Amino acid sequence: MRDSDIREDVRERLEKLEKLIGEKIPRTKRKIFITSITHSSFAGEYRGYPSNERLEFLGDSVLSLSITHYLFAHYASLKEGELSKIRAYIVSERSLSEKASSLKIGDIMLFGKGEIKTGGKFKKAVLADTLESIIAAMFLSFGFVKAEKFVVGIFSKELEKAMEIESSDYKTMLQEFVQKKLHTVPEYRIAGEEVTGGAHIFVAQVFLGSEKIGQGKGRTKKEAEENAAREALKNEDFVED
Repeated sequence: MRDSDIREDVRERLEKLEKLIGEKIPRTKRKIFITSITHSSFAGEYRGYPSNERLEFLGDSVLSLSITHYLFAHYASLKEGELSKIRAYIVSERSLSEKASSLKIGDIMLFGKGEIKTGGKFKKAVLADTLESIIAAMFLSFGFVKAEKFVVGIFSKELEKAMEIESSDYKTMLQEFVQKKLHTVPEYRIAGEEVTGGAHIFVAQVFLGSEKIGQGKGRTKKEAEENAAREALKNEDFVED
């Protein structure tokens, strides 16, 4: 691809990005926004285009603070553990990738040839990371107030119905939270069985290293592990570490 073609392609993507964020990107801020949509595969093929990996690191914190601030201000009756569970759900990779997909962020991104062929624009982790990178660019360019407004705007439905947020897949939710924040994975152990009314009930426990963070019961091992994960997400000492 010629330099002139690259510049035109980048310009078109910046225009789409402006529509997404609802802001005109000043000329002096274009570089940071270009970086926010640049996948490492594109950065590897074209010099002068750093990838968005460092911005993703910053955007993760800006996103978390924005969601935390909103929940703290609007749900005074909820305890710390309940707030943390809702926040964990909203900032999970699954939630972010679904939101990024609905915003068509994959169509805005700059990918290398190989990544285009392997469907990079549809990869959940890539979409989630890029949304966080765009949030970081908003913060660096316009300040926290506008970045928070953008976050609250795109997650308005989830935030307004935060009290209704439930998930039957608590194991996935817990694993994403632990991997993202603590860079490890939870371990499940079947601690025993009970017989109640002729039915076998499994007792499952979930650990981080040697620390037990939750316990649950169920008619199947899977159900018991789900309930253990659910209890772990309610564990205020754990989720606030």
